[in-house]
Amino acid sequence: MRSILAELLHPNQYCGVPGNTIFDAVVKVWDAIAYAETNRRPLCVVSMDFKQAFDRFSHTYLLTVLRSYGFDAGFIECVRMMYGNATSVIQVNGHISTPIPMQCGVRHGCPLSMILFVLCLKSLLYYLDERLQGLRTHGTPGKTTVIAYADDISYLVTSQKDLRTVRDAIACYEKATGGTLNVVNTSALAVDTWDTACDIMGIPYS
Repeated sequence: MRSILAELLHPNQYCGVPGNTIFDAVVKVWDAIAYAETNRRPLCVVSMDFKQAFDRFSHTYLLTVLRSYGFDAGFIECVRMMYGNATSVIQVNGHISTPIPMQCGVRHGCPLSMILFVLCLKSLLYYLDERLQGLRTHGTPGKTTVIAYADDISYLVTSQKDLRTVRDAIACYEKATGGTLNVVNTSALAVDTWDTACDIMGIPYS
């Protein structure tokens, strides 16, 4: 799967693609901030956090996404078997609970989990990318609207018109995947002339 991830993922998703690191994502955010400050452009960088992002993911959505990418039916069946009857147990003070069915989420520590997760994030990133105005920084083709490393997603809001787009995108993503935005751990960074009186889904400014 790694050999084709660069073709499948959003170009600003820096997780999972060989040669990319989290530092590439950080530099991309810094470049956007520097450009906005230099050119006196209003900008708000919103860093999203989803509650228990890896634990709440819908298996139905996961399999649907894999089919939409054209993965072989045999491969998809292997993934389905991994999670179809999967269970977990809880150990408290040496006592182990009865098995609990895993009806959502991907396993922690499994080398496949991160890849499956970033594939399922692609639709959210592209939805935002197509609809947000973003910034057209010097030396980069196209506009920059969203930057991600796995489930750490930052999107760039340049006008209040973008806010409805963001709300619609997150609501659609939550309904499809079972994920929930964690407003408490989500933050907004106002850059240059951005008006901090503007409410962004109740997200606090840092």
